[in-house]
Amino acid sequence: MFNLLKEEIPIGEVICQKCSQTRVESDIIVPDIKPDIKKILDVSGYVCITQKQVQQDKVFVQGNVHMTVLYVPDGEAIGKIKNLTVSKEFNHTIDCRGAMPDMQLATEAEIANMDYTTVNSRKLNLRCTLNIGVKVTKASNMLFSTDVEENENIALKKDRLRIISGTDTSECKIILREQLELPSGKPTIGEILKITAIPSSTELCMMENKAVAKGQVRVCVLYTADDESNSIQFMEYTIPFTEIIDAVGATEDMDGEIEYSLNDIYHEIREDSDGEARTFGIELVLNASLKGNRVTDIDSITDAYSLKLPLSLTTKSHKIEQLLENSSAEISHKDTAHLPSMMPDIARVYDVSSRASIENISVNDGKIHVYGKIITNILYLSENEETPVASFDHASDFNHTFALTGINDKTICDARTYMNHVSYTLSGDSSLDLRFVIGLSVKSLITCEVTLVENIDINENEDFSPTPCMVIYFVQNGDSLWKIAKHYRTTVENIKILNELDSDTIYPGQQIKIMAC
Repeated sequence: MFNLLKEEIPIGEVICQKCSQTRVESDIIVPDIKPDIKKILDVSGYVCITQKQVQQDKVFVQGNVHMTVLYVPDGEAIGKIKNLTVSKEFNHTIDCRGAMPDMQLATEAEIANMDYTTVNSRKLNLRCTLNIGVKVTKASNMLFSTDVEENENIALKKDRLRIISGTDTSECKIILREQLELPSGKPTIGEILKITAIPSSTELCMMENKAVAKGQVRVCVLYTADDESNSIQFMEYTIPFTEIIDAVGATEDMDGEIEYSLNDIYHEIREDSDGEARTFGIELVLNASLKGNRVTDIDSITDAYSLKLPLSLTTKSHKIEQLLENSSAEISHKDTAHLPSMMPDIARVYDVSSRASIENISVNDGKIHVYGKIITNILYLSENEETPVASFDHASDFNHTFALTGINDKTICDARTYMNHVSYTLSGDSSLDLRFVIGLSVKSLITCEVTLVENIDINENEDFSPTPCMVIYFVQNGDSLWKIAKHYRTTVENIKILNELDSDTIYPGQQIKIMAC
């Protein structure tokens, strides 16, 4: 038996990847200290996953949906706008055939749709549809044969493989505490109606067994003024943060991916040094999900023969997921959002929040076509006393094309999109010109069956008769220089030199001169 040189590489096999929907429903009763509901203005919320677990052939996900309702109270003397908040727990199980408890799990969740029914002036029924995505991966180590010791008379065929290996997903809680002050000229705070917080990543540096993550949270605050006008006011803040995250198995040469989600928001109105309610404390609880990926290029033996001896090969077929390309782009997109009919005119825009999602990916003609949708929620102030605050959603389609070599209809694409920037210009009192900068990253993968050589031995039972010194061979369909050289126990390089070939390309009917070694 020949001694094969082998290299051990960690690999990850995707066992199950699914997207599922679940519905969360909750009744909310107006507390005694708050007035009756006259009209609902806005219903919004965010979702966080609190627990996830891989079970046999399924995945269990648990979390909370936090919902905020803005409404006009019944009775002008009480105030123009009030709010209601509720948190509803949900449990969801997704069938994932082949999943086992010791496998790795990545999850994500987003609100797809929110709806409500006014039961009466003291009761609402809130309904929320969630999109939940899960990916179950099996981690293992695999030995790849890379060379043979003392291989002077052995010809080796090696295929270049690009293996993706990564660490376990690391998750941690990030708690940010800040005291925010009102800008000068703003009236003091009477009641905080709504706070939205959108975290994003600005920088990620992978290190040995850890990562340094930098990010920021865009915070928008809607409140009522503590004066006779009881006017609606809003403010914007940006809270930067830096966090060191433990990541066992991470190294400096890894490509890191991190995603942030909002778990909870706490706030408290505080007085400044003059005794006025012009500051408020805020605590943001974020969840950070980190994964490090390493791409290993390896030349693994897929076939072999000897020029002098009959060989017996032990081979095994493997389904290996290989990386073709990591592609990224920054897309600029413009659109105009028109106010739906029967809604009051826009006096001032309070908040424009957008999220981008991938709707479809197609691969053809050597190109990856990505189609997505941007959902923008516009919350604005009007001068209509009946509806001082209103909101509407605007949908916008976008697409982008990546031209890549080596892709085909078996290519699998893992695409992610990030909303890097949103800006707007109020054009009149019934429309907004929207401008988006979308970050798009596509990881193109292909799962192919590769036959790898595991052992090489001398075949004592094979008749190893001598080959003719010179042969004229006519190339047949399906032939390759390797296949011809192996049959006649010569080398590909000898055939190329003898026939003055500049490449390995041959065609049916071509005449090839072969001289045995």
